[in-house]
Amino acid sequence: MSNPNKDLEDLKKEAARRAKEEARKRLVAKHEAEISELEEEDQEKEKALPKNDDITIEEAKRRAAAAAKAKAAALAKQKREGTEEVTEEEKAKAKAKAAAAAKAKAAALAKQKREG
Repeated sequence: MSNPNKDLEDLKKEAARRAKEEARKRLVAKHEAEISELEEEDQEKEKALPKNDDITIEEAKRRAAAAAKAKAAALAKQKREGTEEVTEEEKAKAKAKAAAAAKAKAAALAKQKREG
């Protein structure tokens, strides 16, 4: 027969593990929502850009990369302040998302300049 105290401890550990997993999922969902919101704001700002802007494509790429880097750093800092530790994989994902957003922004500006 199994020990009731051991079973109770196992149940407690399992409940704690599940709670931690759920908290992590909520945190990831919150961060994804924040990133999505920031990307939407960036898209709105891009639409508001004047067509004959004096900024060069290289300068736009540099600015977009700097903004993406800042977003990734802010996200990493926010995760560090939470209860969960930030893994290298999560950092890489955040940087990749930020870089993709920067590339899209630069491409949109380049297209806008070609058409303008």
